[in-house]
Amino acid sequence: MPTRSVKPLRMAKVLADIEIIQARSYTLQGRTGDTVRTVLQALRRTQALGLKYQEAGLQINFGAARSDSGRCDEAIPFYERSARLAGPDALPLYSTALTSLSGCYARLGEFDRAIWTLTAVVSLDEHSGPRGVLESALGGLGRALLMQGDLRAAATYLERALAIANESNVSPQAHDWASALSNMYLELGELDNAEAANRESMRLVERNAGEHNFSDNELNSAGIAAARKQVPDAVRLFHQAIKDAGNEPAIVWAAEEGLGRLAEAEGHPAEALPHYEAAVTLVEATQAKQDRTDFQLPFLTRQIRLYRFYVDALLRQGEIERALAVADSSRARVLSARSNLPPVRRLPPGAFRDLAAKTNSVILSYWLDAKQSHVWLVSAREIHHIELPPAADIKRLVEDYQEAIERNQADPARTRLPAGDRLFATLIAPVRQWIPAGSNVIVTPDGVLHGLNLESLPVPGDTPRYWIEDVTISIAPSLALLRRTAPTSAPRRLLLVGNPTGVDHTYPELKYAAPEIASVTASFRGAAPAIVTGSNATPQSYLESHPEAFSDIHFTAHALANRESPLDSSVLLTGGKLYARDVMAAPLTADLVTVSACRGAISRLYSGEGMVGFAWAFLHAGARHVIAGLWAVNDQSTSNLMETLYRELAAGKTPAQALRIAKLRLLESQGNFRKPYYWAPFQVYTVTSTM
Repeated sequence: MPTRSVKPLRMAKVLADIEIIQARSYTLQGRTGDTVRTVLQALRRTQALGLKYQEAGLQINFGAARSDSGRCDEAIPFYERSARLAGPDALPLYSTALTSLSGCYARLGEFDRAIWTLTAVVSLDEHSGPRGVLESALGGLGRALLMQGDLRAAATYLERALAIANESNVSPQAHDWASALSNMYLELGELDNAEAANRESMRLVERNAGEHNFSDNELNSAGIAAARKQVPDAVRLFHQAIKDAGNEPAIVWAAEEGLGRLAEAEGHPAEALPHYEAAVTLVEATQAKQDRTDFQLPFLTRQIRLYRFYVDALLRQGEIERALAVADSSRARVLSARSNLPPVRRLPPGAFRDLAAKTNSVILSYWLDAKQSHVWLVSAREIHHIELPPAADIKRLVEDYQEAIERNQADPARTRLPAGDRLFATLIAPVRQWIPAGSNVIVTPDGVLHGLNLESLPVPGDTPRYWIEDVTISIAPSLALLRRTAPTSAPRRLLLVGNPTGVDHTYPELKYAAPEIASVTASFRGAAPAIVTGSNATPQSYLESHPEAFSDIHFTAHALANRESPLDSSVLLTGGKLYARDVMAAPLTADLVTVSACRGAISRLYSGEGMVGFAWAFLHAGARHVIAGLWAVNDQSTSNLMETLYRELAAGKTPAQALRIAKLRLLESQGNFRKPYYWAPFQVYTVTSTM
């Protein structure tokens, strides 16, 4: 009997190995259909027999078929499964899976994850791994660093990868490392080195004839020609790269960007705009095809430069409203795919003033850039554009001011802070003449401004005060996302979750959670609230409470921001954590969600998307307004603030108006609670144009 069972098993392994080799051959020949058919056949065989090692190899093939077609988001689960099946004991396969996985991370903009993973792979393979696997890890790490902008560090790894590839003289990836080196030298302005590396890459492509095209080399050659002012050659090569790009949309939008920049450099700015528009359109279409939110979020990190070129080109031609529309179109693109809502479109000319009129608001839209930042002010009658200092200058001021507010608990209205004065002079003073006292102000922040509450800035004058005393502010992730909503006549219903038990002892007890819950409940005017507290306040209790049936949802608990994986940010409840990704999966119709917790708003900043955290997750789920905090909040002051907030909401105030009144009550107190540390962390985030 043992002999009979072993032979079929050996035969199955042999057949699986033959099918894997055949699939690789089909992949190299570009026969995608044959590859998938063969891999599926082999996969069924290996899974039936429990051949984990062979299955791990097949999962890599599945991933490669998708990543080679530009669908890295679809490839990632296959690479992840392959790594789990192989494990560190099967080092070559394990390292190959992780290297492929990291390449997808980098292409999707998750540079930190890519670099961390590849650094670990290099460490594993440096002394004991196969040279070919080490080569792939070194080259992948170099490319990830190049995409991140760390050019000199990238060179070290790319050169090592190329040296190992040339040792074997058969590496199919050698041309990739040479092409990446060419791109790096081009970014550094070292054109002779860039040209030499590009020639080497093309030689290696020819050596492996039939496996690759020259589109990345044509793109490098075009960039080199453009840098040398060889305009006809550059134009021809950019167009050739577009023609030869195949399944690589990144080649196409990079070439379109290059044609746009070339047209501007040649003094033809009007000719640049269609190229920038074509590139942006392709970027947005590609981002929308990513299936997982995790990988949609970092996507614009690599491409945000393109939007900046486009915005600058429009501003140079005096098209300030169109520039605002393009800047705004880069924002909150992932958030725009909200539950039960049609796709968000770029706002047309005139729409911004209509939006300001309908909301009875003044709109401030900020755009931070390395060389020159910008702010647009929009009212019902006019649009103004003001140039601001570079992003780095603004960042230094914000960091200094937040240090004073959060750590030192300063009171800038009583003791002047140079950083606060300069921030007001930089961000508010240039547009203040168009913002009458008492205005509703909708702000779309950018970059580091997502972590700054503009209300907390001190207003200059003989009688020191904060800007909150002049205006009512709400934060809009994107102006195009704002939608008109009619007031509802349906009875309001409150879901209140909080004051959990058995939470991690490293977090302080929320002594004022019970009084806060009592005051919120007492102030709420509507149907009897659903209150889930104590041992019942579990993550599952929220998900099973039918949150879509409530007009108002309130959390009183600690929140934990996860900067590495913001959708794993969580509210700490009894027996576990309620994750942001779980919140997104439960559609809402709530008018207001309040996260009375530490850092409920802030987690990680993404280019284009803004600050992704719990507030973002609730907006994505369908909430119209979210109140959440920027930094760790004081338990007692928050309880006081929430009591006033809900009393004002019951009196008919909007969330922005009610929150402002609640903050002013603390500001008017005579103790420590008047300091911005206690009232300024909370902000209103909105995707509705009803003020």
